[in-house]
Amino acid sequence: MAIDAYLPYILALNILLTILDATIGYHAAPSLVRTGAADEESRAAAAKTIRSMLALVVALYSFFSCLAFSRQNLPLLLILTAVIVVDMVAQVILLRKMKNRSR
Repeated sequence: MAIDAYLPYILALNILLTILDATIGYHAAPSLVRTGAADEESRAAAAKTIRSMLALVVALYSFFSCLAFSRQNLPLLLILTAVIVVDMVAQVILLRKMKNRSR
């Protein structure tokens, strides 16, 4: 069985990972902003900005996943999968550090 047969499964995995990445980012945004902003109003504005940028990240991940799938470009699809996983892990690590710092 050729490796190209796994392209639809990798695309589905990328879509799922993108949704999970956006969810983690949405919930991590207030914790990440808490240390940098001085007052409550600037914290809310910064969290809103980060959350709105998540839409751009999701759009880019989705676009490149679909592009790689439609062109049958397995290396690009696998690189994108790795980028999404690294992004998720980095967010979780930063979130844990921020929570430990606030204790």
